[in-house]
Amino acid sequence: MRYPKKDRGFTLIELLLAISIIALISSLVLYGQRHEQKKRRDVQRVSNISEVQKGLALYLSETGGYPVYTGCLTGADPVSEGLRNYNYVGPDTNLADPLNPTDVTSCYYYDGNGSRYTLRYTLETNSTIGEAGDHIVVP
Repeated sequence: MRYPKKDRGFTLIELLLAISIIALISSLVLYGQRHEQKKRRDVQRVSNISEVQKGLALYLSETGGYPVYTGCLTGADPVSEGLRNYNYVGPDTNLADPLNPTDVTSCYYYDGNGSRYTLRYTLETNSTIGEAGDHIVVP
């Protein structure tokens, strides 16, 4: 028995075309979300570094020197603990990189000898807050 064309459903080509359009749209959405996530992490990094700088300035004015430490700021390191213990940064301030808190190539790397310090951090994307790549902050 032959069915009228309108009752037979979709052809294979129509189904493949619909699936490919859906796949294309979903890949564009996922790419956009990943890019926005990188931007959010960069904004958080700049904010965290600013908080650390303010805390270190308060630490200097109070103690006459900067903390002596070399390594990643993980939130549990001596610099982070000192800044929190003396309330130079807020208790909820995240002092570790949002993506790689302990990876030396992309963490907030602090190098201080008491009289000066250097902070290094990495941005993931080019934006109005900075270019992608390593950034160095000194007092």
